[in-house]
Amino acid sequence: MNTLAKQIAIIFMTSLLPVSSGFTALNHSIELQFSDQTISADSLNETTEMAESLWAEQSTRFISFYEAGDFDNAKNTALLAYKFTKNYFGENNVNTADTLLKLGIVNQSQGNFSGAKDYLTRALNILENQLSPDHPDIAIALTNLGNVYFDLNDYKNSEVMHKKSLEIRINAFGSDDTSVAQSIYNLAVLYEHVRDYEKAEAFYRQAIGMWTRHYGPLHPYVGHTLTNLANTYAAQSKIADAIRIQQRAVAFKKSTLGIEHKEVAQSLIELATLYVGQGQYDVAGGTYKEALNIAEHLLNPIDPQLALLMYTLANVYHLQARMAEPGDSFASNEALSDIISADSELQTTLLIRQALPLYERAAEILDTDHVIENQPALQVVLSELAILYKSIGENDKAIATESRISLTQE
Repeated sequence: MNTLAKQIAIIFMTSLLPVSSGFTALNHSIELQFSDQTISADSLNETTEMAESLWAEQSTRFISFYEAGDFDNAKNTALLAYKFTKNYFGENNVNTADTLLKLGIVNQSQGNFSGAKDYLTRALNILENQLSPDHPDIAIALTNLGNVYFDLNDYKNSEVMHKKSLEIRINAFGSDDTSVAQSIYNLAVLYEHVRDYEKAEAFYRQAIGMWTRHYGPLHPYVGHTLTNLANTYAAQSKIADAIRIQQRAVAFKKSTLGIEHKEVAQSLIELATLYVGQGQYDVAGGTYKEALNIAEHLLNPIDPQLALLMYTLANVYHLQARMAEPGDSFASNEALSDIISADSELQTTLLIRQALPLYERAAEILDTDHVIENQPALQVVLSELAILYKSIGENDKAIATESRISLTQE
């Protein structure tokens, strides 16, 4: 990839639209549904009807707060539930383990990973003492503990936890259960993170196949995992495979989210960047333009991310304009050389006309209110704009633009 194409890829990394992390991070895959984490009724020790009712009420309140993102109230509810279950059921009881599990989960969500590890380890110890070795509830605790180890950058222990969880689930439910797919997905994310891309690829493909069989090809789990698989292919320089999978991800998101959704724009940007990596600049330009059209509907007109996406598209046009400049291959055939030269000149002019307003608008956005954080990106855009002005003979504008660069460096 030449220097300008590399620059496009670098700028792309800073021009992603804000998209919820969804299913792509291991610590966001606590379980497929939060209700799966409640200890099953079969695991409950016999106690009074009132105690069971109070415990269930606290559990329901916790889930309600947690799913609403109210982690403070979720934690307080879990602490009350823990005190209650400890008094009524005892410390070494599966109900108490469930409250410790909830405390671990909410602490993880608040970024207290060490505290989360302590709570989840205590929950796991209780469950291993009270239940059979292959009980599915142990797999739930192992999964969440594996996620926390991941957050603590302890990837070895994270892998151990997720492998144990996978083994238990296969023994309990068979190899084609959706909970097995969840464990396989968790391991895929882990392997991708530690750059073991061959394993990550195999595990992502397996999870996609299982979820497609159980939920159909348009389920969100399938769509999110397609994007992860595409990233894994790209990391292995399997660009053609990455493009094929990312095209599926784009089609999936358009059909499930609508054509003007932020995640569609995100996927289009990722797809366009893959096209750049293969030198397919025409297709890349069209794909970036489609993403820009969506972004212009979703973002504030002076959002810096919009400016960086404009800059990225302008770079593609500028690169194509440079490539369209005639060479010396047909210098010996004067007539043919004139035809090619005229055609190249026209093509170059059209591409520059597309690039120039995008550079100018990007610079205008990034210079709005003179925000300090935007200055490095503004300098990059102005540098490219000055080069373009010089190439078309607009020397006065080039000098003025270079002066603006100096001002941003003061």
